[in-house]
Amino acid sequence: MVQKHDAIRYRKCPECGALDNIVSDPRSGQWICANCGIVVESMMFDSGPEWRAYDYQEEQDRSRSGAPLSLLQPDFGIKTQISKSRKDGKGRKLSSTKRLVYNRLTNVDNHAHESEIRNLRIALRELKRLRSQMELPDRTAQMASSYYRQCLKMNLIRGRSIDGMIAASLYLACRKTEIPLTLKDVATNANVSSKELGRCVRTIIQHLRTKPDSGRHEALIHRLGEELQLSMPTRLTAVKIVLQTREYGITVGKNPMSIAAACLYIAGVKTGERRTQQQIARAAKTTPVTIRNRFKEIVRILGMDDIEVKRGAAAVPVFIEDPRAHFKIAK
Repeated sequence: MVQKHDAIRYRKCPECGALDNIVSDPRSGQWICANCGIVVESMMFDSGPEWRAYDYQEEQDRSRSGAPLSLLQPDFGIKTQISKSRKDGKGRKLSSTKRLVYNRLTNVDNHAHESEIRNLRIALRELKRLRSQMELPDRTAQMASSYYRQCLKMNLIRGRSIDGMIAASLYLACRKTEIPLTLKDVATNANVSSKELGRCVRTIIQHLRTKPDSGRHEALIHRLGEELQLSMPTRLTAVKIVLQTREYGITVGKNPMSIAAACLYIAGVKTGERRTQQQIARAAKTTPVTIRNRFKEIVRILGMDDIEVKRGAAAVPVFIEDPRAHFKIAK
C-alpha cells in the first residue's frame, strides 16, 4: 500500500505532464494534480480505524493500541516472553519434543536478559526517586535513562556503583536540558560523594563521546537571586555582567556557579542591594575565597574601577523595600 501511494505521488500527470506534483485529499479519497487539478486516481485506502468515536472516553475504550514506549521502564513498557504453555495457537496439545524445545528457549531467553533487566530495575527505581525528589521534568529523566542504557550496553557499569552511574547520567541530562543544578546538588540527593559522581561523569563523557553544554549562567543567577531574595533589576544587572564576561572569555574553565555568584555580588554593589560574600558563598555552596577571586578577576578585566570589596560595617546586607524606585534613581 505504501509503495503504491509513493508511486502515485511521484508519477507524471497524464493531463499536463507535471512531475512530482500529485497531492492527496484524504477527505475525498482522491489523488489530484496540484498543477491542473485533474483527479489522477480515486479510491484511496483509509489507514484509520474502522470504528467511530463521539467523545474522548469512547475513543479510549475502543482504541486497541497500547501505551507508548517509555525509557523509564526496564522493558520499555512492552514485556515479551516465550510462553511455557502446553498448547499451540490453535489450542492443540504440543508433543513432548516440542514442549521441551519451547521450555529450553524460554530459559535461554530469560537468562540472556535477566541480569540486564535486574540492573535496569534498580537503576530506574533510583532515577524515579531522584526525579521526584529534585522535581525534574519527564524529558530530563528519559534522557538520563537513555545515557544509562548506552553505558549498560558498553559494559561501563561493571566495577562501578549503579547509584553513581545513574546520578551521573541525570547530571548530564540536566546539563543538556539547561536545568541549573550543580554537581553537589545531584551528589547530595543521590547519596554519593562528589568525587565519585565526578569520576562517573568523566567516564560517561569519555566513552559516549558526548559534549555537555556549559552551565547556563543566567539560570544560575536567577536561582541564587531567589534564594538571596534579590530584586529582578539586580538579577538583570548580573545577567548583563555575565554576558560581558562571556565575551571576554573569563568563563572558560571556571565553575559556572562561582561566576554567577561573583556577577551577582557585583550587581548588588552597583544597585545598592548588597549581600555579603559569606551569604552568596553559602547559597552557591562554595567558599568566600572563590567568590573573591572571581570578583577581582572580573572587575580587573572589565575595568570596573568603581567597584571595591566592602568590609566592616559597609558589608552589612541591604534589603530594598521598593527595588524598582531605587533602580530608577540609580540609573
